[in-house]
Amino acid sequence: MSTRTSTTRRIVTHTGALSRVGAATVARAPRYRLDVHSPSRRCSVLRVKGDLDMTARAEFASTLGDLAYSGDHVVVDLSEVTFMYSEVASMLADAVHIRPGRFHVVAPTRQVRMLLDILAPDLDVTDRTGCDTAGSSSAA
Repeated sequence: MSTRTSTTRRIVTHTGALSRVGAATVARAPRYRLDVHSPSRRCSVLRVKGDLDMTARAEFASTLGDLAYSGDHVVVDLSEVTFMYSEVASMLADAVHIRPGRFHVVAPTRQVRMLLDILAPDLDVTDRTGCDTAGSSSAA
C-alpha cells in the first residue's frame, strides 16, 4: 500500500520593472496558478487562481484529467478565479460525465458562476469550500 502525499503544481508570473522586451514576454505569460493537494486519502483539491484564459487551457486540462482518474473525490475551488475562458468551463462540464457524483466545483466568483450556469448546467456547484463538500456525498 502506498502512502499518499500532497502534490502541488504552481504556475505563477511575477511582474516588476522590465524592459520592453521583458514586458512583452510577461504579457504573454500565463497569469494563473493551479495548486493541487490531497488533505485526506479520499479527496483531492484543485485551487485555481487568476485568469483561466487560452494560455491556461492545456495545463488545466492535464491537471483536471489526472484528478478525474485518480479515484478520489475531486473538489475544484474557483474562489480566486478572475476570468474563465469558455473552453475551460466546457472542460469542467466534461469532467462531470467522467466522474459523476464525485466531482465538485466550489465557490466560483459571480462571473464564473454565470458562465458555468450557461455552459455546464449539470455541474455540481456550491458556495462551500473544502473536502466537506465532497465528503457529504460519500456519507450516503
